[in-house]
Amino acid sequence: MVGISVQEVMTEKFAKIDINSPLSEAIGIFEKEDPDLIVVFDGKMYKGVLTQDLIIRSHLKWDPIKAKVKDVYKTAPVVKLEEDLSVTAKLMIEVDLRSLPVGKDKNSIIGVISDITLLERIVKEEFGKRKVEEFMTKDVVTLGPGDTVAKALATMRDYAISRIPIVTEEGKLEGLVTLHDLIIRFIKPRFKAQFGEVAGEKIPPFSMQLRDIMVKGVITIDPEASVKEAVELMREYDIDGLVIVDRENVVKGVLTVKDLLLPISRMVEKKTKFYLQLGGDAHYLSDFTRERIVADMRRFVDRYEEVLGNEGIIYLNIRRFPEKLRGVHLYQARMRIVTDKGQYIATGETWGAIQAVHDALRAIERQILQKIELQRDVKHTRRFIEYLGF
Repeated sequence: MVGISVQEVMTEKFAKIDINSPLSEAIGIFEKEDPDLIVVFDGKMYKGVLTQDLIIRSHLKWDPIKAKVKDVYKTAPVVKLEEDLSVTAKLMIEVDLRSLPVGKDKNSIIGVISDITLLERIVKEEFGKRKVEEFMTKDVVTLGPGDTVAKALATMRDYAISRIPIVTEEGKLEGLVTLHDLIIRFIKPRFKAQFGEVAGEKIPPFSMQLRDIMVKGVITIDPEASVKEAVELMREYDIDGLVIVDRENVVKGVLTVKDLLLPISRMVEKKTKFYLQLGGDAHYLSDFTRERIVADMRRFVDRYEEVLGNEGIIYLNIRRFPEKLRGVHLYQARMRIVTDKGQYIATGETWGAIQAVHDALRAIERQILQKIELQRDVKHTRRFIEYLGF
């Protein structure tokens, strides 16, 4: 526990909307008030939250003319006033939301708490003095200026990431592309075209090179900088991540809000090491299937604890296809395990969600076993060289 309660950090000012309101009303609130999230109610009863990312990411699934809040909103837990910030950080990671409602229960929502305000308070303590390099992701996925938008989208999908630094052959930072920007500029116009909203307008092609659309004024920070400095930059520029570069402008890592929430969340209980984030069509899963997948993931992490490391996040994107075999849907499971000792990525596709997850796990298991074997070979080679006296 960090010993700081939600009450100290939360704000009583928040936007709200009825679940049956047209989505256009919510979009108007975001445009005028720019809140972190909108709290959704059904009458006086709290139902969930709505964020700009939820609207943007789900834009391909609804008719913009008829859509209502109930088509897009997401359920989220209510944080209590006396709750410790470590518990709140844990919840934010588990439900993949940057802000959460605060109250006694679903009938008494009194405010909201955001990840950045939570971090701003915690970095006033000793945590804020620690160095950025301690928490940044060092295994950075990058692309070159000559790569295409199509490749960027595929890379983001395969690695379950939302930002990619654009670098030269020497690894020097040239720019940045984000999933948010790509959806707004390349995906959203195509969807609107189906409804005649952009008829006659030229839609940019996926073959465009990243040098033509990347953000060039990237906000960066040095690996030796303090966490407090990093959080201050994120707040100042209203961003949720920083690219870490050295004095030669070579990319050394990426630091996100989630990277900082993770060590704070671990203060809740020492046994909690890995978090599972389910996305995509996971809402189709039955309670039994969901519980089985969670149990299988827990056993897998326990089995390879020494290789996986002490902490991490498992991103599991479930996709359900319309095809059926004997009444069972075809599923695809895209899995990315990010740990303090590296990352593993795999895809499983077969009939049934549980089996698809198992296929992805088996693929990752093969990667882990290959890594173990490689480490064993290196160890034996070193011993042999030492034996020869070199």
